[in-house]
Amino acid sequence: MRPSFADIERDLGMDRAAVTRRCVAQPAFLFRKLVMPYLRQGFEDMLRVTADADLVLTSSLAFGARLAAEKRGIPWIGIVLQPFSFLSAYDPPVIPKAQWLSVLLRRLGPRACATVLIVLKTLFAPVLQPVHRLRAQTGLGRTRLNPLFEGQFSAAGAIGLYSSVLGEVRPDFPQPTLIAGFSWFDSEDGTARELDPSLRSFLDSGDAPLVFTLGSLIVNSPGEFYRHSAAAARALQQRAVLLVGDAQSDECARLSSPDVFIAAYAPHSQLFARAAAIVHHGGVGTLGQALRSGRPQLIVPFFADQLDNAARAARLGVALVLEPRRYDARRSAAQLRRLLDDRAIAAQAAATRERILKDEDGASVAARAIISSPSRIRTHHAIPAATLRSVLMI
Repeated sequence: MRPSFADIERDLGMDRAAVTRRCVAQPAFLFRKLVMPYLRQGFEDMLRVTADADLVLTSSLAFGARLAAEKRGIPWIGIVLQPFSFLSAYDPPVIPKAQWLSVLLRRLGPRACATVLIVLKTLFAPVLQPVHRLRAQTGLGRTRLNPLFEGQFSAAGAIGLYSSVLGEVRPDFPQPTLIAGFSWFDSEDGTARELDPSLRSFLDSGDAPLVFTLGSLIVNSPGEFYRHSAAAARALQQRAVLLVGDAQSDECARLSSPDVFIAAYAPHSQLFARAAAIVHHGGVGTLGQALRSGRPQLIVPFFADQLDNAARAARLGVALVLEPRRYDARRSAAQLRRLLDDRAIAAQAAATRERILKDEDGASVAARAIISSPSRIRTHHAIPAATLRSVLMI
């Protein structure tokens, strides 16, 4: 679905770094400039490709996909990649720019939290008006459902493609809801990748390194993160691997040394398992791979669901959290020393890994649930489970 990053850069006259900075600084920017202006285009894209479809699987911001499914009378299932997107009063998410409120709500209970969520829906309603206008323009009926809250789900329910260690099904989730587990995604094109030989040689040549990464978005505007990270590793006399992205590779090359390896990207499933600890931004894909590795984590969450993901990892006992504005060489080194010395965190991280490896294969579980539930989806095509599993991995 449109837009691509190239569309955004062209239309806004901003490069990826500038777009990233605005998303972090102004949460409404994501909706007002990156999502809503392309709503009709996304709807038209999905209307074309669903002409002969049985089912649409959508994500929280895929408003055009849900409208296209509704227009064609095709059932859809909401695919939820992180607990935050359920916006549950029984499991209050960490609300960006109001973290203190989230702590308070967790103490007060679901009734108080439900009231606050109603207020949030009311405050956010004007941002979502383009969705209601497109409904009217395309002949769909009026609805009081908020497209970002309960309106993201249908009678077919939802599937959570994240681990139940981060959150179980709650009473106010859509029915039915299945928490299927993480759907592992480990390369740009979804195919299996190997470690670069030079990185493998670095890993083989000494002690397990600290690994620092900012995922696929924040890496476009890292600020001083990598400079501080390299300095922290030196202060701790630890080796380090910095995953800096393509755009930052040249600038970060000066941080390279015999004990600091710089790479644009490496498959997390293979690198993280060889780390002493992992420092990352809290994106749910990176968090999933970090949990699977069984290594302690220091999470530096920047915006959106990253704050909630970080809080859940901390409550699980596998991570420490450091705010981006406080991330410098001294503080990060102190937190990493605490992390490396904490046997309880190491034990919990290892136990979580064992639980995830034993019990979870989100793509397969979700595929089987969709195919084996005729009361939920009645298809006129035979869908091989392996095919649907590969779709859910992408």
